[in-house]
Amino acid sequence: MQRLSNIKSPMTSESLVGALIAVVVFGSIWGLVEATLGGFLHLIHVPPLYKGAITGGIGMALMAIFVTTYKRPTLVFAIGVIAALFKPLSAIIYAQPVFAPFVVNPATAIVLEALGFCLVASLLHKGFESSVKSRVAIGVSAGYLGFILFAIVASALGFGKWPMMGITDKLVTTLSNGTALAIVGTLLLLPGHLAGRQLRPILSAMKPRTFYAGAAVSIVFCWAIASLAFAVGL
Repeated sequence: MQRLSNIKSPMTSESLVGALIAVVVFGSIWGLVEATLGGFLHLIHVPPLYKGAITGGIGMALMAIFVTTYKRPTLVFAIGVIAALFKPLSAIIYAQPVFAPFVVNPATAIVLEALGFCLVASLLHKGFESSVKSRVAIGVSAGYLGFILFAIVASALGFGKWPMMGITDKLVTTLSNGTALAIVGTLLLLPGHLAGRQLRPILSAMKPRTFYAGAAVSIVFCWAIASLAFAVGL
């Protein structure tokens, strides 16, 4: 325990460098999930309600692992930004405009989900470690807030059918999608927190060179596999 408490490696929560590298790693993993699992769910015609809840829930679990490991909830927004960058990659591979709706709409949803989690986790961060109830509250609140933010932006910027929907339809859609994301996200956030607790001492004891090499390999792997997934039509 003495060794872990005194070590100041790039992987600990005290290191901004390690946290920023981890942001890119976790964001790339989330982007890979969106490219592979998300693409597969789209191919088999899973309704957007469930597809968004599943991939978004996995994103919430990844953000929970990061917060538990690095104690920096304000940085999880950047994880969503990195994940969202995988969407323009698909447009480039398909030779389509990077601002096409199939790129902008899901990318915006990812970023706003991360923003919602960032805001809630930052406010309730003290309870995140100590209380299961607080973690559940964060998951539920972040799920609803993330989709509420998307509904507002989608209505304002004219995404899909949102400008043509009446207020009742918008409320029903927001409630149903927000509930799905809140439930699935919370169910995945809880094991994500446990995984983060297991990961933190491992990273703290890891040599910097090993950490940097592992992070680089992970990032390159995620982007390469995502590119392949897009190329084969996912």
